Amino acid sequence: MQTIFITGAAHGLGLATAKRFAARGWFVGLYDINREVLSTLLESADFPNACGQYCDVTDRSSIEEALAHFSANTDGRLDVLVNNAGVLASGKFEEIDPAAHDRIVDVNVKGLTNVAQAAFPLLKQTPASTLVNLCSVSSVHGLPLLAVYSASKYYVNGLTEALHIEWAPHDIRVTSVKPPLVNTAMGHQVDPRITEKLVMNMEPEHVAEAIQMAVEGSRVGYVLGTSARLWAWVDKFLPESGRRRFVRYLTNH
Repeated sequence: MQTIFITGAAHGLGLATAKRFAARGWFVGLYDINREVLSTLLESADFPNACGQYCDVTDRSSIEEALAHFSANTDGRLDVLVNNAGVLASGKFEEIDPAAHDRIVDVNVKGLTNVAQAAFPLLKQTPASTLVNLCSVSSVHGLPLLAVYSASKYYVNGLTEALHIEWAPHDIRVTSVKPPLVNTAMGHQVDPRITEKLVMNMEPEHVAEAIQMAVEGSRVGYVLGTSARLWAWVDKFLPESGRRRFVRYLTNH
């Protein structure tokens, strides 16, 4: 039985991904900071073959305990790791609480890095394993009102591209998915000035489907949604001034 370990699995994109792979007969590891929700999920009919426990990606010892727990339930097999846990703060950069900026860096950057590194031994010993990092279309160009979040996703994109090359000799494929705004609780935290033009019309299930596509595919990154793909394509050909003007238009700046 193929196995998948998912961070941030109690809700949103993580939960949609867990349900999709469980429905396809995979053994699913659900890891999150919400113990109560995890307990309910693991007792539900949605997850007949699953395990899970508390995991705080800002705490390396918590990550290591979660991976050891998963490994004990899968005989050391880890076919797919979905690095999904993430947080967001939106608004004027200078007005956002510095603690919120710290939280973005701790979860989206440090947490994602530590999960990937701690999981490396399990990925290495599993033939043809895959690491999927949750990135964002905000890694195409830095977005006003999402400055630090956007910067964190630039980091995710860069790490993905580097590890895609570095881990290939270990038979580990590294890829990312880059969704636009998704209809989740986190998505609704985005400043309304952004959603005036960047319409939130993607559901978590669409992202879960794309994660499956990324697992089965070969590319280093997958931009999701027609508008987002068009933006990414146009961005490659515009001069720097044109790129800035286009982003100003998208974010009402």
